[in-house]
Amino acid sequence: MEIFWLKISKLKKDTLFKKIVKFNKRNIVFTPNPEILLKVNIDLEFKKISDKANYLTSDGIGLYIAYQILESKSNYILLNILKLPFYIFNLFFRKDYLYKKYWDRICWSELTRNLLKYSNKNNIEITILDLYNPKDEKKVASQKNFKNKLKYKYNNLKINYFIYKKENKKQIFEKIKKTNSKIIFSTLWMKIQEQSVLDVMKYCKNIKLWLWVWSSFDDFTWLQKRAPKVFRLLWFEWLYRLFVWPNKIQRIKRIYRAVFVFIWEIIKTKN
Repeated sequence: MEIFWLKISKLKKDTLFKKIVKFNKRNIVFTPNPEILLKVNIDLEFKKISDKANYLTSDGIGLYIAYQILESKSNYILLNILKLPFYIFNLFFRKDYLYKKYWDRICWSELTRNLLKYSNKNNIEITILDLYNPKDEKKVASQKNFKNKLKYKYNNLKINYFIYKKENKKQIFEKIKKTNSKIIFSTLWMKIQEQSVLDVMKYCKNIKLWLWVWSSFDDFTWLQKRAPKVFRLLWFEWLYRLFVWPNKIQRIKRIYRAVFVFIWEIIKTKN
């Protein structure tokens, strides 16, 4: 399935995981959500970067509405708008049907968690590139104890941790080359994190698996609490984040773009 001319991989969670932990070849995994795809739609350079991934997986419930719209036989804008309640009904009451037809939702937070557990158990060394943002005092304070907090949860995990600055990236890459890391997680903002993954790929031949994972580590290090399981099962994790997010106006703007703007752009593309 293609969204904004970006081909999304059809994969089951277990199948993808088994492939990438073999470490028999180099793999890049990106997990685009509606916000990312909107950026891809207007930024050709970003699309070219994303195209270099071996696997692009469905992350975000909006993609499953988009798939239904794109497979609709109708090209009329009004008719596709009128059919939105049916697509939303499928989203919440026929999730298994959608997963079977469009394959599994594979989100960055869950994939990160599973890879950390696997690495902890199997003595796999990892590297994390974290966002440099001195204006975020809470984030800066968390970064000072990042490794200790992560080790508290995964006590056998071998971690190399770097706060990424573009002007220091070559020095960081030289340090990564000297490690035994097989996996690299990039938590930088969209486009920067994808580009950082490709940059590391050129320099560090020891790395076999690259992922961009946004804020996946924040709940592991208690910077923010992940939504309760009931919210995740109902696909309402975004709603929980709205309640706990400190800057609610910013969060509402992001939700508006990820839901209304994204779906509207999909309908226009279909037309």
